[in-house]
Amino acid sequence: MINSNFKFSFRNLWKNKSFSLINILGLAVGIAASLLIFLVIHYEKSYDDYQSRYDRIGRMVTIDRNPVTGEVTGMHSMCPRPLAEALRREFPGLEKVAAMQSVGATQFYIPVPGQEEKKFKVESGLYFAEESLYEIADFSWIVGNTKGLEAPNTTVVNESIARRFFGTPENAIGKTVHMWSYRIPLRITGVFKDLPDNTDIPVAIGASYKTFRHLIGESTWGSWRNLGGGSQIFFLLRPGQELSKVQAQSAAFVKRNYREEEEQSLSRVELRFQPLHEVHADKRFSTLKGDNFSQQELWGMALIGIFLLLVACINFVNLATAQSVNRAKEIGVRKVLGSDRAQLIKQFLLETAFITIIAVILGCLFAWIATPSLRDLTGKGLSMNVLHSPVILLFLLIIGMVVTILAGFYPALVLSGFNPLMAIKSRISNRSVGGISLRRGLVVFQFVIAQLLVIGTLVIIKQISFFRNKSLGFQKEAVVMVDLPSDSTLKLKYPLLVAEMSKLKGVEAVSLCWTAPASYAIQYSDFYFNNDADKQPFSVKRLFGDSAYLNLFGMSLAAGRQPFPSDTTREVVVNETLVKRLGLKSPEEVIGKTIRFSNSIAYPVVGVVKDFNDNSLRDGISPIVFASDFEGYGTMVLRLGKDRVNAAMPDIEKLFKSIYPSYLYDLSFLDEDIKDFYSSEALIAKLFQLFAILAIFISSLGLYGLVSFMAVQKTKEVGIRKVLGASVQSILYLFSKEFTLLIWVAFLIATPTAYYFMQRWLSGFHYHTNVGWEIFVLAIVLSLLVAWLTVGYKAVRAATANPVKSLRAE
Repeated sequence: MINSNFKFSFRNLWKNKSFSLINILGLAVGIAASLLIFLVIHYEKSYDDYQSRYDRIGRMVTIDRNPVTGEVTGMHSMCPRPLAEALRREFPGLEKVAAMQSVGATQFYIPVPGQEEKKFKVESGLYFAEESLYEIADFSWIVGNTKGLEAPNTTVVNESIARRFFGTPENAIGKTVHMWSYRIPLRITGVFKDLPDNTDIPVAIGASYKTFRHLIGESTWGSWRNLGGGSQIFFLLRPGQELSKVQAQSAAFVKRNYREEEEQSLSRVELRFQPLHEVHADKRFSTLKGDNFSQQELWGMALIGIFLLLVACINFVNLATAQSVNRAKEIGVRKVLGSDRAQLIKQFLLETAFITIIAVILGCLFAWIATPSLRDLTGKGLSMNVLHSPVILLFLLIIGMVVTILAGFYPALVLSGFNPLMAIKSRISNRSVGGISLRRGLVVFQFVIAQLLVIGTLVIIKQISFFRNKSLGFQKEAVVMVDLPSDSTLKLKYPLLVAEMSKLKGVEAVSLCWTAPASYAIQYSDFYFNNDADKQPFSVKRLFGDSAYLNLFGMSLAAGRQPFPSDTTREVVVNETLVKRLGLKSPEEVIGKTIRFSNSIAYPVVGVVKDFNDNSLRDGISPIVFASDFEGYGTMVLRLGKDRVNAAMPDIEKLFKSIYPSYLYDLSFLDEDIKDFYSSEALIAKLFQLFAILAIFISSLGLYGLVSFMAVQKTKEVGIRKVLGASVQSILYLFSKEFTLLIWVAFLIATPTAYYFMQRWLSGFHYHTNVGWEIFVLAIVLSLLVAWLTVGYKAVRAATANPVKSLRAE
């Protein structure tokens, strides 16, 4: 019986090839899109789920609150240095505690007897970490172990690093690599297998934590108020221990150790024990990799996937109900021969299932083809291995069942409900089956979704364009940042390097600094103004640069002058935002006043620089203190002639290597670095573009199918109109007027909805564009254009057909 039903389904598909192709293609594209979205969401949710102690691992995070209002003033995952030891001492419910410190991009050197030393740059994955980290998280050791990490100047590395540095993991054991220009030696004591990409503990090189403590010195180790940039603490609960009971002890712990009231702290710390399953999706707190989507973004993608599937199902419903008249006689005959409604519904659902199975197979093929591109776009380790992934198979099974029911149930009810006598006498029409209003509503729904995605895409693109084109208050084009060695001996060549670089053709200005004006520099909270006994209730950012720094970046002074050139800080310049935060009415008022950090000497303020954006445009401008300090420099900045950038690069590299032959030449363009601030928004924009194109494509397929069916139904009407003198334009109007009206209705629904959600999205940025009227004009013009092109092709063919052929039967 089932075999005969599938045979009948195949014959029906083959009989209506064009409509079957539209249905299958629409469903396949919708299924492929939803499958790709599922791959991203599943991958994001899978972070660290391979850990054998997944439900017992967590990390420490902190929430800062205003002690008076209770308002949240800061949320971060960075930790003070003494916290790890105190947790081990005062929380018996914690089996293990491990502190780790991120280092960032780092140069390594490997001595080779009788040859030039090898030089490597490791972009990420370098951490100083306590030995207990390797007992909390799962590490699989190829050779060696962590025992050597009890001593300073030791490290463990993953297999990829071992092969890159020494060829094999076995060769790496016992070898010493040198880190940074001042050559910190690290002896390799163990090699572990590469960790999966979906981890928030992404160690590639794990240097001993005692090395880090020795480097920064014991004098800075004891402060509970200073957070270590790039630091995090992970913990392992004892078996059977409830996290809520551990959390309940945190308030008393903070009171004992942070001593906020005694130190007159301007914020109150709320310590949180965050379970590992919350770490990746909680964007309030940074992760070590920083590659996470927020929970809201994941929900948004899931909703888009559902919408795209619905759009594809709507196509099926529209075409199936539109074609129901053609199958009226078949249904009438079946009913006369004894088929009841339940049997007919079963038959039509089987036909839908047959189409869905083909669409699922085709959708999997589309998704498999698109997965490498999506992997490159997102930077995620996505894999489309259907046969070896039970989760993907289960998803496809659920999708197949849902699509079959959504797409097939209503048409099955319509078709099985025909009166057999009326059907056999050919008295069934599209209007009489009551499907016209539904089809109109479904077309409207399709284009509401499509226009929501189009408007969202246009707003995101406009915001990114705003980011890239807004003046930041300094020059970013044709500016090159060159990393310099920090070793004290090599620093002595800085003046020579600057002098020689200034002579190169195409180099307009050279400066030594710590970092660029727009960067994630360290904030200092212990800040005192004009010898006040109480510190200020806000933190400031410190930037270091020589006397050429402000001029190189084209920044101007609002008052005063630049500091005199000096090897150490003696005078400082502040920005206008700092003046305002101090409550002063004009920049001139701060000139001559002093600024002091912690217990350092007081520095006179000699100038005020006009405000510039020192960070991502998501955030406002920070209060900034700028000073000259030779010890704080580690970067050389070159401003090049805009027409000489490419020509100057070889000369710059050659000169740098001649002065620093032992240091790895490493540079970046400032404008490209600033673009990286908005990489997540750029990714969302590309995803929205893709989804919008797919939604429009699927909707257009449905329109094409409906117009094709309409053209067949109106063949004789068009022939008669042409014989009576109707023009091609009037026939085009006949076909397009209804769809044009429906698209306008969809636009009126989509516009306020899109405006509300995109306005909320934009409000998350301190600097943002507006949702202008041009966005909506472009969206409706694009929707109408796509619809007219879709409708127009089939309508023109119908309008230009020979009326004799259509009327011959009469």
